Amino acid sequence: MITIKVDVRGIEAKLDKAKKGISETMVSELNRWAVLTVNDAKQMAPVDEGFLRNSISPVLAAPGNLKAFVVVSANYAAYIEFGTRSFAAAYVSSLPADWQQYAATFRGSTGGTYQDFIIRLMGWMKRKGIDEDAAYVIAKKILRTGIRPHPFLFPAVQKNTIELKNRLK
Repeated sequence: MITIKVDVRGIEAKLDKAKKGISETMVSELNRWAVLTVNDAKQMAPVDEGFLRNSISPVLAAPGNLKAFVVVSANYAAYIEFGTRSFAAAYVSSLPADWQQYAATFRGSTGGTYQDFIIRLMGWMKRKGIDEDAAYVIAKKILRTGIRPHPFLFPAVQKNTIELKNRLK
């Protein structure tokens, strides 16, 4: 019988140090992902008054917590991202399953009353130099056919998630 004796004293401390370094690296990379995703989403977001763009922000991971988020707080952001009605149906079906599920949570919901819609639409028309008398006709068209999607978050998340995975490798 052959007996081999290995002394592993001190290795536990080295392993703990390595784990801490890996955790710190992952938190740093997650935070980098969140900031880069926010920057890209802001560049791609359509701008009228800037409220949507200004509502995009990162929630950074804390040490020891491997979760970072991108938050878009504008209540109409999903309608801009995914579109509405037939435009949404066509676009959302092209997305991965998890994004399709997320988009479905907004299906059938509204961002406010019809009167709120008309008031906001008239404000937009005024800023664009469009005669406000056409507000009801435009509103009817939007309600009937929907609005086209203007993806800003999904492309930013997709791009930066690929880069995150490559950096973590």
